[in-house]
Amino acid sequence: MEKKKVLTSLFVFGMCLCLVSCDKKNKSDVDLFYAYSTENCLKDWDYLATKGEDEDDTEFIMEQNEPFIGRDHTLRYRLMQGENDGMQLVVRPHSYVNSFDFVLPTIKNESGDEISSKNFSVAATWYQEVVSSLEKGSMAGFYPDALIPLENYKWRRMNHIDKDMNQSLYINFKSTYNMKPGTYKGTGKLILDDKKFDIPFEVKIFDVQMSETVHWKSSYLVWYDEIANGERENTDNDLYLDYYNFVVNHRMSPDGFPDFMESNTTQFANYYYELVVKDPRVSSYRIPLTGGSYNRDALQRYLQALINKNLEVRRAGDVTADFFTKLYMYIDDEPSAASYDLVRKHDKDLYELKKSLSPQLSEYPDLVYSFTHIENLVTLHFNELLIPTEEQGGIQCWCPQYQHFNTKDQRDNYKARQNSTDREFGEAVWWYGCMDPASPYPSNHLDASLLTGRCVSWMQFDYGIEGNIYWNVCYYSKQGVNFKTGRDIWYDPMTWINCAGDGALVYPGIDYGIVGPIPTLRLESIQACSEEYEYLYFIEQKVNEYNVLNGKSLDARELLQKYFERLYINVTPYTDSLEFENVRVEVLELCEKLNKNLNEGIALLQK
Repeated sequence: MEKKKVLTSLFVFGMCLCLVSCDKKNKSDVDLFYAYSTENCLKDWDYLATKGEDEDDTEFIMEQNEPFIGRDHTLRYRLMQGENDGMQLVVRPHSYVNSFDFVLPTIKNESGDEISSKNFSVAATWYQEVVSSLEKGSMAGFYPDALIPLENYKWRRMNHIDKDMNQSLYINFKSTYNMKPGTYKGTGKLILDDKKFDIPFEVKIFDVQMSETVHWKSSYLVWYDEIANGERENTDNDLYLDYYNFVVNHRMSPDGFPDFMESNTTQFANYYYELVVKDPRVSSYRIPLTGGSYNRDALQRYLQALINKNLEVRRAGDVTADFFTKLYMYIDDEPSAASYDLVRKHDKDLYELKKSLSPQLSEYPDLVYSFTHIENLVTLHFNELLIPTEEQGGIQCWCPQYQHFNTKDQRDNYKARQNSTDREFGEAVWWYGCMDPASPYPSNHLDASLLTGRCVSWMQFDYGIEGNIYWNVCYYSKQGVNFKTGRDIWYDPMTWINCAGDGALVYPGIDYGIVGPIPTLRLESIQACSEEYEYLYFIEQKVNEYNVLNGKSLDARELLQKYFERLYINVTPYTDSLEFENVRVEVLELCEKLNKNLNEGIALLQK
């Protein structure tokens, strides 16, 4: 296909500023259209507009709207067995709606097999106004964010819609592993006051299963001390654990347990075995020390507790238990040059403890290997001053921001660090984003295109980056230069004075009668990001299987380039939501083909 030009603003591609096929002179009482989970449908955008104040304004409006002309309101889902897929139904009434509701459908295939409506869930979207921010390419307006379960939204009597304003309903479908592959159809009901509208549903379940093990390595920090700033009197240890489990349930790995589970090292090791080692959804875990709490003795105590517990369960018969493959250390966060000596000391401490403690594991060589390869992550881009040595220490796991991978030379440099033999136990590479970077690079900012963040797992697989870290999911405060204060979470999205939504991927449930956090459209997109990594991982495993059976040396990443190049250039996404969905479905079809017939699947991949 012909590549689209890279636009100066990814906003053009990611915002669902939608035009439907209706004559403005004869429009109905309400406009209905679908939107993908990768699209921000602003509440206050006049998607029927075809003219602006001048020629340039008109050109801009039509450029936003043109990709969405003619959209219907059928919700189409495409997914593996055991996967989630979300769609939006956008409702724009031309008179005030006092009350809205939705009845989810039972769906059937041609053979009459039914899937219950209980496999769907529906949430009303809450909008946040953003006037200006770091996302210079995005327009001011009301952006969709919190996804409030519709029953709770109705409980607060919030289920009304203003005239000529968009209201998105986010409807998720969760398939199970025992659902028969095939296409299922049904009809839901949208209720606006006393009027009902049929909403067609079409679900295609592919004959391939989503991995229960999460292979996308990530670490999403949960600042448990921030939770009380949103949940208020509802905050207790049980709620802290609800937040932890909420993140895990979205195929994201929290950095750690609530404090009460980590203070005693022996108790911590027991929790770690049950909730990390035995849970395939958790891909990483941070040693429970930070820059403020670090000392070498504490590090040794945690490592020793984990060694003791791992030996105990191995000797008791759990022959696969490995406490160290998911473990990493993260003490040094964006260190300045004045802190480089501390960076070296922390790295040297860990290296020396690996050497001194690992002989205890000698009866299990696999544990010796995983223990000595615990990564020491430092959020900093490449710096020659911190190239590590065993004698002086340095950075063993480089973790720059996304933009530091935007050229081939940069990526080759990090690949060289991964392949380096300078260190006895090797080097690793993760990456991250926070306030920086903003678009066109990947971002989880509220007013950024959802497509920029959605492409992270594809890029991560493509470039062989080992992990993705994010600084917080529940920052319920406002941070500025030399100050921190509270904010009205539901009406002030500026977690930093010039950045909307950074570090805040959830909302407090207490305000809607919910125990635990409320997700956002951005968080649901991250879960989809994690699931899509499994598509690529599955393909790689099938290519490896084919190579072994046939004596070949095919490279999955090279063969997948025909898909990657349709989504991004370097680390700059340039696709639109329609093309992203096309690529996603084509890759799903490839996974199904590989699952059913390996040779035919490889032929399709090579085509």
